[in-house]
Amino acid sequence: SRGLRESPASIARSKIMFAVRAVRPLARAAPAVRAFSEAPAASVMTLNFSLPHMNIYADKTVDRVIIPGAEGVYGVTAGHTPIVSQLKPGVVEIVHEAAGEAEKYFVSGGVALSHDTSGT
Repeated sequence: SRGLRESPASIARSKIMFAVRAVRPLARAAPAVRAFSEAPAASVMTLNFSLPHMNIYADKTVDRVIIPGAEGVYGVTAGHTPIVSQLKPGVVEIVHEAAGEAEKYFVSGGVALSHDTSGT
């Protein structure tokens, strides 16, 4: 007599479904909670803008910087979420004062490091 044998794919699918059914009630019971830092927001941003052979700015206080990241253009202000981004060819705009004109530099590539109080 031939016994019924399940295929390996069928066994794996059964195990996955069992795991999903076991976890589903837990996912519904625990609401998502966002946590924020207790540290006060930074009010000043410093910029370090360098070329391989020289510094353009070192610890320069600025209002914001617009950066051509590989995933898209984005702005950095004081208190920005820390991020590491590869730069694509484009224009870096440095705004020294809130209502001021942007100072523009073309970059062919590089890396941008943004901390909560500074950008490099």
